[in-house]
Amino acid sequence: MGQMSGQPKFPIFAETETLFFFKVVDATLQFQIDGSGAVTGVRLREGPIDQVLPRKQSASSVTLHARRRSAVKRMTHRSGGVAIVAMFVAAGTVHGQDVDRQAPEADAKVEAPASTNGWFVRVASSWTRVLTPSNFVSGENVARTLTVDIGRQTDGTRDWHRMYNYPSYGVGVFIGRFDQHRELGHPFATYGFFSWPFPVSDRAQVTADFGLGVSWNWAGFDPKTNPMNTALGSAVAYHVDADIALRYLANTRASVYTGVNVAHWSNGGTRQPNLGLAVIGPKIGVRYNFASQVVPSRARPADLPRFEPAWEFVVGAAGGLKNATAATNALIDFADRRRDFGAFNITAGLQRHLYRFGKVAAGTDVTYDGATGARADLLDGERVESRAPSGRRFTVGLYGGYEHVIARFSTFVQLGTTVWRGFEDVEVPRLYQRYGVRFHLSDHVWSTFAVRTTKWRKANFLEFGVGYRVRWR
Repeated sequence: MGQMSGQPKFPIFAETETLFFFKVVDATLQFQIDGSGAVTGVRLREGPIDQVLPRKQSASSVTLHARRRSAVKRMTHRSGGVAIVAMFVAAGTVHGQDVDRQAPEADAKVEAPASTNGWFVRVASSWTRVLTPSNFVSGENVARTLTVDIGRQTDGTRDWHRMYNYPSYGVGVFIGRFDQHRELGHPFATYGFFSWPFPVSDRAQVTADFGLGVSWNWAGFDPKTNPMNTALGSAVAYHVDADIALRYLANTRASVYTGVNVAHWSNGGTRQPNLGLAVIGPKIGVRYNFASQVVPSRARPADLPRFEPAWEFVVGAAGGLKNATAATNALIDFADRRRDFGAFNITAGLQRHLYRFGKVAAGTDVTYDGATGARADLLDGERVESRAPSGRRFTVGLYGGYEHVIARFSTFVQLGTTVWRGFEDVEVPRLYQRYGVRFHLSDHVWSTFAVRTTKWRKANFLEFGVGYRVRWR
């Protein structure tokens, strides 16, 4: 482990026998050796700092035999986190001498990095504009939100930490207060988040955050008591938010950040009406680290694992419930025509993992929609409900898409078109979209959550499923 002045301890890694470097800050340690092979000091380079630290003459000598140096180097590369104690110089390291001639207690030690406390808490508030096609009457289209997050700063011990510039992740709670509280209620949400930083200086970074979770306590649509809320037909909805912010470190524990936040809520078509709800506006917050932290530098190309493009064949199945309103030939109330139906699809596709962070995909969907051709008509004074025959409720589609990879987690967007359907309905668009996430349970098996939409924003149904992947280069 090594420790720069005023900073926490971090692992250091060997580049040569005498040159060591940090991965979380842009700093190197170059051991100075005289003609006899003795270490006389170490040269520290960190940002504008470039100075030589002399060896302490009064300390007992510590030696590194050539075989021990080789073992250290192998252990460093094998563990990805094992490092030499930077205080070798302070202890009086001697280079190139026989370790057996030194006192046993003076042998150089190779140790795993001590665990660092990367936990933090952050609190933010946002003043936003409400975006919805619903005609609310109880207030203005504005909302105030509060979020409280508990997160963890990555430390570079995994490859994806360095690939994403040492990101952070965690869980949070959302509290929303809408001006149209009579129609929308007082919602809460809980979510997981991922924060991707882009350092711009030793004290500042731009961050891109993404959150996904579930919200509740909405005042859902009711034809009698809440007829104006056509945005959300249910008291529960999924929660998606994203923001871009500038974070500035006041010191190693406290920082402030400000940016733009966007949040969206929908029940995915599980309850009608469901026109959707979104907010956008400025956001300001503070973050407190439970232990001292620094803004890590961007990882050097040499620190990243080698990437090789690869092909993938994926096959999966997913399904869920949808709430749909049946067509009619009579004045049957909207609420009396809503019914729950099942929907599922089987998908197969070919993907190309073409760079570290992303894949492109093309494939086909076979979809069953239980609401196909649903009607509620009056015939001879009697109500008659009908649907398309079961064999005609299937469609076949072709899609293309992009998947963004974050370790075992990924987000994706797909655009598809229906090339064949068993029941022709001019009211149902042929163009469809899918937005979702995947989590890879293993190298081959993944789980998924997605929403299938039409017209880019109208949710058709939610998909919960699993899949299998075969990968080759």
